[in-house]
Amino acid sequence: MGPKEILEYYSREDVQESLLSVAKNREVVGVFKNGSYGTRPNVIVYPHDIITMVRSGVIEFHCSIERWSQPMALSSENYVEGRVGWDMIFDIDCENIEHGKIATTVFIDALKKHGIKTPSVKFTGGTGFHIGIPWEAIPEEINYAPTVKMFPELPRKIGLYLKEFVKEKLESALLKKYSIEELAKDANRSIDEITTQEGEAIIDPYKIVDIDPVLISPRHLFRMPYSLNRKTFLVSVPVQPEEVMNFKTEQALPDRIKIMPYLKPSDDKADALVLEAIDWWERRNKQIQRESKRIEIKEAIPEEFFPPCIKNILAGIPDGKKRSVFILINFLRAMRWSWKDIEAKLYSWNEKNPTHLRDSYIKSQLRWHKNQKRDLLPPACGRDGWYESFGVCSPDEYCKKIRNPVAYPIKKMGTKIKSKKRKGR
Repeated sequence: MGPKEILEYYSREDVQESLLSVAKNREVVGVFKNGSYGTRPNVIVYPHDIITMVRSGVIEFHCSIERWSQPMALSSENYVEGRVGWDMIFDIDCENIEHGKIATTVFIDALKKHGIKTPSVKFTGGTGFHIGIPWEAIPEEINYAPTVKMFPELPRKIGLYLKEFVKEKLESALLKKYSIEELAKDANRSIDEITTQEGEAIIDPYKIVDIDPVLISPRHLFRMPYSLNRKTFLVSVPVQPEEVMNFKTEQALPDRIKIMPYLKPSDDKADALVLEAIDWWERRNKQIQRESKRIEIKEAIPEEFFPPCIKNILAGIPDGKKRSVFILINFLRAMRWSWKDIEAKLYSWNEKNPTHLRDSYIKSQLRWHKNQKRDLLPPACGRDGWYESFGVCSPDEYCKKIRNPVAYPIKKMGTKIKSKKRKGR
C-alpha cells in the first residue's frame, strides 16, 4: 500500500468520522513507517487534521487510554489534574490469530459474567484483539474516592483479576482445539516452555496468548479503531463480540471494512467487576505478605549482593524499560536506598539503555511512588509479563530458594535478620 492509497483511505468520510468520534478529549499521535511516533501532545479535531498528518508520512493513528479536559495542555506536571476519564483496554497479544480469537472469546464471556454484556472488541490489524470497556461504565467513586484518579492502578488490578479468573478456562479452550505440539509450534515456543507443573494445569496459556494489563501506564497509547496497521496494512476494525470466532482478516481489508462504533457508552455497569477485582487484589496481597514477609534492613545493601535479574536490568536493556522502572524503585526501596540514591541510579541506568526513557517519565514514576502510603514489593519471581518476558531472568543457586528478588541479598549474605513488617514512611 503506497502513499496514494493510504491518503485515499484516510480521505474517506466514514473513516474520518470514526477516528474523530474516538479522538474527542484524547491525545492522538501519528506513527510513521519506521515505527517512530509524532510529537506529543497532539490532537485531531477536524478532518483536515487527519489529512495533514497522513501527508507528513503518518500511517497509523494511536490515541490515549485516558481522556483529558485539554489534551494540548498536557505535561508531566499536570496530567493527573487534567484527566477527566479513562477507558479499560485489554490487549490480547499472540503469534497466531486463531489463539487470539479463542482468548478473546473466553475474556468476553468472563466480562459478561461480571455484568459487561456488550464489551467493545476490535481487531488490531495484526494477530490480536483489543477489548474495551468505556469510562461511562466505571463507577464514579469507590469508598468515596474518585475513580478518575485511580489510573493506572485500578485498571491494572481489574486486568490482573480477569487474567486469573479466565486462566483455567483459557487453558481448557486452547487444549480442546489444539494439541500441545500444535500450540507450541504455532506460538513459536518449545513444548517445555508452554507446559507447567502448577497444580493440575497442563499448559500455561499465557505462554501462548499474552493478556498483559501491566503495560497500562500514564499517557499510554493504543491503535485507534479504523487506523491502518503499518506492517500489514489491515484496518484495526471493530468486531461484534459474538462474531469473534468467525472473524476473517479479509474483513479488515481497507476496501471491505464495515463501520461500527467502538467504546460507545451503553447500559453496562462495571461496578460488580470493579468490586470483585479490588476484593481479589486485597486477598492476594495479604497472601503475598504472609508468604513474603517484609525484611527489616537497617543499612543500604550494596549492588554486589543484588540478584541476577536486577543486575541484568542495571546493565542496560533494550526492552521492558518501563516495567524495570517499577521493579528498580521498589527493589531499591526494599534495600533501604535513599530516594536521592534511587533517583541518581535510575537516571544513570537510563543512559545505559540502547534507547532512553524520557526523564519526565522517570520523574513521574518517582513522584508517584513517593506519594504512596505504603511500600510495595517488586513483582514476584516467575510472574508473567515481568523478568522472564524481557530476558533478564538468569537464575543461580540462590534464586531457587526465593519467591521475590528482595529475599535474594539476605540469602546470599547469609545474614539472619528478623522478619518484620516494615513501617510506613
